[in-house]
Amino acid sequence: MAILMMGFASPVVASESIQEPPSCQMYRGDISVESLKQREFDLKDELLLSPSAGGDHCEIANIHYKLARLLSGQQVSYLNSCIDHSEKAIHRDSHSGVGYFFKGLCIGRLGEIKGIWGSLNIIGPFRENMEAAVKINPAIDSGGPHRALGRLYFKLPGILGGDLKKSIDHLLKAVDYGPRYWENHFFLAESYFENRQYLLARTELQSAIEISSQPNDDPDSKTHTVEFQALMKDIERNLH
Repeated sequence: MAILMMGFASPVVASESIQEPPSCQMYRGDISVESLKQREFDLKDELLLSPSAGGDHCEIANIHYKLARLLSGQQVSYLNSCIDHSEKAIHRDSHSGVGYFFKGLCIGRLGEIKGIWGSLNIIGPFRENMEAAVKINPAIDSGGPHRALGRLYFKLPGILGGDLKKSIDHLLKAVDYGPRYWENHFFLAESYFENRQYLLARTELQSAIEISSQPNDDPDSKTHTVEFQALMKDIERNLH
């Protein structure tokens, strides 16, 4: 299992308590290859007309992150482009929380492709970008920067900096920013379980199950029934 990327669903819509610059927003359209590519074309056209002010590098980065998930044969190319556009967004505005967030996500996804040992050299950049996003706008994508850091500390072996307490602390903050985002609760449940806090793990898992059963825009929320059932079985076995 890769140590950086956490089985993240594609970010859906930013939940932002701190408003991002007008030129740094997340994609809010239909999650289909056709719609994503059409929006990408429009944004790149704007950039051609006005390279210094047109388009939105953050939104393009978001689009390329999604396309990397949908088009597996082109994922490395799209992830590298995601990083490039994120860096351009940061260069345009150093307070671009979304830019740091997507740079971290795409670095992490590349690390997942490389596997555990191949991704060791990107742990630092992944963490640094997510920590920058936390400082600028921790509410992005329903607590996304805290969620990412929580999973990092959960996935990392102790010798490489893994820390369940830090994982739980970050995921609790993610829940504060995104109380109706099922992954926040599910990941927190997993961290509580590994920390032998089984009652808390069950409570968070029940929240994840309830939220994911409701109509939402997350295409991944209905596909984790087996994971939910396996974790609940493990929790109940340790409670009795």
